[in-house]
Amino acid sequence: MPTLATTEADVALGHLERLTEELRSRGWTVEMAPPSDRWPSALVANPEMRMFNENVIAVQERSDGSWSYFYGWGERIAPCTDPSAAASMLIRVLAVRRDA
Repeated sequence: MPTLATTEADVALGHLERLTEELRSRGWTVEMAPPSDRWPSALVANPEMRMFNENVIAVQERSDGSWSYFYGWGERIAPCTDPSAAASMLIRVLAVRRDA
């Protein structure tokens, strides 16, 4: 019986899919980039103003082996065990300010 190997990119994609489900359930726009030629990522966009967007990746942390979501520039968002917290942070960061 053949054995399927799960790669780190597959694990990252699974974490991003859970984040995508959470964000879409809240009405946010997310486009997934398939991992064919690069590390999997998700482009998260504010549905009211799509120019407010950010790339997100899931990466295994070297310190303890856990996985976390990171902004495209490398800042940690939240652990992958809590996609709801990551979604809340992204929504807060990409929100359209109405009081300006």
